Amino acid sequence: MFTKKMFLLSLVSIIVINLNAQSVGGTTTGAATFCDSTNSGFIALNGHTGTILHWQYSINNGAIWNNLSNSTSTQSYNHLSKTTNYRAIVKNGSFPQDTSTVSTIKVNVPGIKGVISGGGNFCNGSGNGIINLTGITGNVLKWEFSTTGGSIWSTISNTTTSLTHLNIAQNTLYRAIVQSFTTCPNDTSATASFKIDQNTIAGIILSGDSVCYGTIGDTLKLTGNNGAILNWQTSLNNGVNWTSAGNSTNKLIYPTVTQTIWYKAIVKNGACNTETTTPVVIAVYTINSANAGNDITITQYENVSLYGSGNGAPNWTPIVSLNDPHAFNPIATPFNTTTYVLSLTDSHSCISKDSVIINVIIPVPTAFTPNNDGVNDFFVVDKIEQYEHNSLQIFNRWGNIVYKEAPYKNTWNGKSLNGQDLPDDLYYYILDYGNREKPTTNYVLIKR
Repeated sequence: MFTKKMFLLSLVSIIVINLNAQSVGGTTTGAATFCDSTNSGFIALNGHTGTILHWQYSINNGAIWNNLSNSTSTQSYNHLSKTTNYRAIVKNGSFPQDTSTVSTIKVNVPGIKGVISGGGNFCNGSGNGIINLTGITGNVLKWEFSTTGGSIWSTISNTTTSLTHLNIAQNTLYRAIVQSFTTCPNDTSATASFKIDQNTIAGIILSGDSVCYGTIGDTLKLTGNNGAILNWQTSLNNGVNWTSAGNSTNKLIYPTVTQTIWYKAIVKNGACNTETTTPVVIAVYTINSANAGNDITITQYENVSLYGSGNGAPNWTPIVSLNDPHAFNPIATPFNTTTYVLSLTDSHSCISKDSVIINVIIPVPTAFTPNNDGVNDFFVVDKIEQYEHNSLQIFNRWGNIVYKEAPYKNTWNGKSLNGQDLPDDLYYYILDYGNREKPTTNYVLIKR
């Protein structure tokens, strides 16, 4: 009986041991490779012993694992953007937990273009050099270059990450074609750009001459330049010191010329040196002053000599009433007050001008004898009929107006406004010719 009990006890122990076997993580399946983040699938766990506690994933090749709240035998994934490892954690009863094998979903996302060194801006040519490509995943299949800004590419048979080039004399782009994974599309590296600028040409400034003092400003124009105009500069001391004109266009308008000025333009093309144009000079001829003489007063019908002086050929205007408008000292016989302008043209065709006023006093009688004897009976102003807008006013010694007429027609015979004879006396008159000149004033004596 004792022996039978021992047998049964051993059998129970064997059964208990079988029910609580060591934890076994098992084997995962479903590893895959994708070329981009458009992906989905699942990892399956088989051959494990125990209960699946949860799944874990790692995106840094197992350095750090993160738990997933999934205790089933499959773990799904969707749109992974990075290579991801998956595993399951299994525990059987009171035995320590165990970890399954790892299945990897490898994701080769396009865009690992790497870093390219080389290129830049150069003047006339780059010289020999090397282009290096670093930071890529995969292999270089070939290099390409383009001289059309990237519209057309030509192949260079080179599968290394370095490309040696000779002197580059025109704008050129370089890139590498990289294969990250054999089943994935090829990728294109970053681009190295060589921008080749041609030598700066300063160009020529059109216009620049000797001009007369006071000549109205004109336009200077820069032509034949290669490069951007950085600025124009001016100098007032024959190029010793220069001042910015604050202009970066190909035209410069200069002001009325009163002194000699030098002009130049500063030009630079890209990476090439700065160049300066040959200065142009706007030179001013010496001022040639004309002198028409002093103003003169004469009586109508008198003549007078004009006294012009200066350097150059003289020309007087108006020419009416002058015996010789091309002489320095012509004889003038103006009928009315006249302004004469003297113009002198020198050997450089520069013109200077000055003017002189000849004041003409029209004769007015200072006395008349209105006694009806037919002689000197009226106050007669010579040529008064030529001034249709004239007027005459007569005042006695107390300032009272005793006679007026507009226009006056040489009809005053010494009578007052009411037709009575005025007593013999001195009378003050104002005679306005209506020609916008100052009225003539004086005294006239009535003596019968």
